[in-house]
Amino acid sequence: MTPEELEDDAARPRAPEFALTPFQELNGKGLAAIHRWYLRDLSAVGALMGDIRAGLAQPGELAPAVRGMPMARNLALFGTACGQQCRAITTHHQIEDFHLYPALERQENPGLNAVLARLRAEHRGLEVLIETLAAAADALAEDPAPARFDACATGFAALDRAVRSHFRYEEDEIGPALGYYEVRV
Repeated sequence: MTPEELEDDAARPRAPEFALTPFQELNGKGLAAIHRWYLRDLSAVGALMGDIRAGLAQPGELAPAVRGMPMARNLALFGTACGQQCRAITTHHQIEDFHLYPALERQENPGLNAVLARLRAEHRGLEVLIETLAAAADALAEDPAPARFDACATGFAALDRAVRSHFRYEEDEIGPALGYYEVRV
């Protein structure tokens, strides 16, 4: 899935509407809170890139920051490059793919299941973007040439846009279902 496809709202299926009590709304809000934690990491990498561009930090600092993001570590455990079985269900996408989504799929709601299939495809697309950025950051650490920094900046911008778009879509489409079907986050 390309970055453009990841952000294509028109291609994203929509979940059915759910009438929720205030208590049921809490599960979707819990998912959003977890997403904010990951967005904080992305913002920190963006700030570091700004510091590098301004000469306040060294290009070699970027690769460890990108590889050290919990999101990148989580996806590495999941087996981003080779699709290995996960070794521990302790990470964000793992929890979604192996707990949240199956719990929702058991409800046999075709509209919701179409959304879940799209979200899984987006996870794979995000994994590619993270690995692309990590490889660009590694290359920058080896040679801090301006073109390599520009490649990092381009990769980061694509990842940042895609993650933010994915999180909004996920929160909007499955947040209500989590509460309605009483699936705990």
